[in-house]
Amino acid sequence: MRTFLTLVPDAVTALAIDKWCGLCWPALVRRIPVQNYHMTVAFLGDTDDTALQMLAEIQDNFSHPSFDMQLDEVGFFADSGLLWLGSKTVPDQLESLQKKCVQAANRIGCRGSTKNYRPHITLARKAGSPPAAALIDPDFSFTAERLELWSSVRTPDGARYSTLTSWPLS
Repeated sequence: MRTFLTLVPDAVTALAIDKWCGLCWPALVRRIPVQNYHMTVAFLGDTDDTALQMLAEIQDNFSHPSFDMQLDEVGFFADSGLLWLGSKTVPDQLESLQKKCVQAANRIGCRGSTKNYRPHITLARKAGSPPAAALIDPDFSFTAERLELWSSVRTPDGARYSTLTSWPLS
């Protein structure tokens, strides 16, 4: 099962992002459903039950402070046609959390992605070309209060995500 560690914006913020995205790009196809908005901290890849149990034991004993995440930048990954919402300034707390999560993943034998970490929330996939500039500059924030372990199953209609477990950030 494909898994990853992620931060999830609160429902009010997620709905505001979704509304903003629809106003800025009403004709955008392959938009991500609002319930799938998340910011991957560490991609684990295919994991089995043993690895997930080991991860739970590691994460149950870790602590990390909660922090505020500003979302004020739009970007486009040309190689995948991915439109995203991110931050002009990545908080030190997020960089620290990401390093801890990658270390935990390595300890259980998951190597995940080797790409440079660029925290973002995906807004649309397979856009083909960059959309026009946003009509309204993004200005969102949320408090990262929980680290969640999600699984991903690919379907003909796109990915279906499930929360397997979560840990509080305090």
